[in-house]
Amino acid sequence: MPRVPYQACFEQSQDVLFLIARRADGAFVYREVNAALLRDTGLSREQIVGKTPRELLPTKQAEHLETVYAECFASGKSALVESIFDVPSGNRSWQIQLSPLRDEQGEVAELLGSARDITWSRDFAQQLHTVSQQLPGFVYQLQWSGGEDWRFLFVGERVEEMFGVRQAEVLADAEALLGRIHPEDRDRVLADSIERGERSQPWQAEFRMLDRDGRVLWVEANDLPQRLEDGTIIWTGYVNDISWRKALEAELLIGETRYRQLVENANDIIYTLTPDGVFSYVSPNWTATLGHPVEAVVGAHIRDHLHPDDLPRCQGFIEQVLTSGEPQSGIEYRVRHQDGAWRWHISNAAALRGENGEVEAFLGIARDITERRAMEERIRELAQHDALTGLANRALFFEHIEHSLRLAARHGEKVALLFIDLDEFKPINDRLGHAAGDQVLLTTARRLIDGLRESDLVGRLGGDEFVALLHAPAGGEEALSVARALCRSLAEPLTVEGQTVAVTASIGAALYPDHATGSDALMREADRAMYRAKAAGRNRVTLAE
Repeated sequence: MPRVPYQACFEQSQDVLFLIARRADGAFVYREVNAALLRDTGLSREQIVGKTPRELLPTKQAEHLETVYAECFASGKSALVESIFDVPSGNRSWQIQLSPLRDEQGEVAELLGSARDITWSRDFAQQLHTVSQQLPGFVYQLQWSGGEDWRFLFVGERVEEMFGVRQAEVLADAEALLGRIHPEDRDRVLADSIERGERSQPWQAEFRMLDRDGRVLWVEANDLPQRLEDGTIIWTGYVNDISWRKALEAELLIGETRYRQLVENANDIIYTLTPDGVFSYVSPNWTATLGHPVEAVVGAHIRDHLHPDDLPRCQGFIEQVLTSGEPQSGIEYRVRHQDGAWRWHISNAAALRGENGEVEAFLGIARDITERRAMEERIRELAQHDALTGLANRALFFEHIEHSLRLAARHGEKVALLFIDLDEFKPINDRLGHAAGDQVLLTTARRLIDGLRESDLVGRLGGDEFVALLHAPAGGEEALSVARALCRSLAEPLTVEGQTVAVTASIGAALYPDHATGSDALMREADRAMYRAKAAGRNRVTLAE
């Protein structure tokens, strides 16, 4: 049986790994670190190995970590800790899993640390707080790591107004809010959400929840999932109270007189269609919402008002309601306003039956969700782009790499990946402050975009690390030529805080399929080439070997 190269596995792991030992004097030292930790921090092995937390971190952070380390050594149990580190690569937030390693006598000899960068989640949560102020319900970010491991990363302050549960309670224990889902709806809601999340599909649902006094509220939840490499799912979305609408829908069953009173005073649009798609009734709110006089709509076919791209889907929805006779909900589509603009609507629907029980017409309850759709687009934009520069973030950039490699394989083309790391960026932050550093990063992003074709893609991985994807270069020389031009552009001096500064860059280039055929491997080769460029004197370009 071949010997497993454990040391090589430790060193080459893409996860940040490190070993913590305890000296005879009781101090904790970092005995070994892998390449991923050096890459993500910008520190050298000599700067970390043999050092204590107090030699590397501010006193408060060091004391917190030493307390956790001591508890792990004493209990022999794993622990999870989050901490923020100010390192050369920038201000990073890490979630660290600590696992005791035992010697032959069964005593805890070392701790193995495995860290995951959650900086993007911290920055995104700060932006969610701003977005949440603009919505009638509350914004949330929910994480599921399998089984019963649920955790809210963010929840808007209106959660207390709606359910009487404080933000701190929800962030400390997800069950404080998830436990308020009605028992008859909970399993369906969570299972459907996980299913959509595993397929990376947007999720929308209406269900009941209980406030602190036991009162039943109907809510609508909409979110966008993100599936991480380890299978963890993070949903970003919001919840809105729709109890009034559900009450109205129930009231519509009372009778024609009551029905008309409610319909004509409802905020939503009530409408009916003949089986072939002609409006036979629209409530007065149509005019208030879309501008058309009621008499201009009744008798018209839906094709005269719906967006052509949405018409086939809407016709299928109508057919489903009329054929099954069962209520349906949640179809979203565009309707033309009298001023020519397209407005987004969402409809719930039911079949109307005649005296003999036969389905005779289609009843819809619609409301305008244009602002909600715009907010979803904004949330999607935030989730896929770097908050400072607006460039593609790590998740979106890797998604583009995968797509580009598939196209390149199909057409027999090449793809070049440039890994760009600024030289001596940290001294600017230290000397002029983070605002000046941000200005340098924004200028870097603009110069990279200006130096590439419209078909190419620029991304920011974090800190002062950038990447660029060149589509269909002729070969290594063309990729190097582009990279050298970027080097010259980035080296041009700029004025920051009244001072002239110059920041150069080291760039590593790797080509598909010359140097690697997978996205992760291609990134590694470009990263290694970049480090060779730094070792050769910086402010230069190196091609992968």
